[in-house]
Amino acid sequence: MRERLAIAYFVASTIALVAPVYTSVGNHIEPRVLGLPWSLVYVLGVIAANFVALAWMYRRGIGR
Repeated sequence: MRERLAIAYFVASTIALVAPVYTSVGNHIEPRVLGLPWSLVYVLGVIAANFVALAWMYRRGIGR
């Protein structure tokens, strides 16, 4: 069950980085966050969320 949930999460995060989701949500220069354009902050946020999910999966022993 946990493996399926993890797969569903990573499929959703992949969809968040491809069209049409990225073009409607993350493909903007404004607003700027700490001087960085929103498009970069959006991608970095998805990558950071994937890191947290992978660390959680590692700690729980999911997929072993």
